[in-house]
Amino acid sequence: MLSWHYFAIATVLFGSLSSIYMRKMMKNEDNDPVTFMIVFQFILTIITLLFALTQGFVFPPPQKVWLHFLLSAVLYACGSLFSFKASRHIPAGEMTILTAGSSIIAVILGVVFLHSTFSIWNMLGTFLILLSIYVLYGNEKMKINKAMWFAIFSSVCYASASVNDIFIIKYYDAISFIPPMSLLPGLIVLVVYPKKIKAIPRLLKWKHLEHIITNAVFYAFSAITWYIALMKGANITQLSPIGRASIIITVILSALFFGERKQLARKVISAVLVSIGVLLLR
Repeated sequence: MLSWHYFAIATVLFGSLSSIYMRKMMKNEDNDPVTFMIVFQFILTIITLLFALTQGFVFPPPQKVWLHFLLSAVLYACGSLFSFKASRHIPAGEMTILTAGSSIIAVILGVVFLHSTFSIWNMLGTFLILLSIYVLYGNEKMKINKAMWFAIFSSVCYASASVNDIFIIKYYDAISFIPPMSLLPGLIVLVVYPKKIKAIPRLLKWKHLEHIITNAVFYAFSAITWYIALMKGANITQLSPIGRASIIITVILSALFFGERKQLARKVISAVLVSIGVLLLR
């Protein structure tokens, strides 16, 4: 039987592919990020539900997890909205540094609320992963503004949601959890931005839909392997920093397939640091 480490690696790889594909699509200024997020969440729900049905989908026990369900849904929706608002004004380098802080937040919350173990080696591994991101983007000039706070709030929301999810999957099948948690944030954002419903039909045309479906498949596998890793014994203090490795993998894949070879030496050093950091988290 495969250990959680293999699923963690799969999470990083599929997450990187999703990130690259998302970056490619968002370069098109005609793609409104909020409308895209709504359609993406609905398609993601369909894909993850089809997979969950093959594994024996079960409905959540409302008496035990409905409050946690609502909390995660709101946190993921807010995290997405804050991220979209920040990405309109913050360069990719600055955004990466700020969102990397979610690892630290998740580790702290995991230790405080979940009583997760965190050894000196875990601490060193986390430090090296975050250091690798600094090596890559540390020369970026950071400007304190409203967009920066949006990025920070996004990190807080995502980290808090990932820790809250641990409480849910104690009582609920992790694979069955993914479809409703894919649907609810999309519904919440649609309620916040009801006028966006008029723009949805344009994205349902095949020339847009095929790209959204492809990205949703990558993201779905990333989410599925993430929760399987949690089921197999990974704790949030290990898995969250490992997830940050997708940032470096994304940079390397972008250099290979999209010719983004600027500061390649920094990218190689970052890749080495993040690899050592992941090994120390075992």
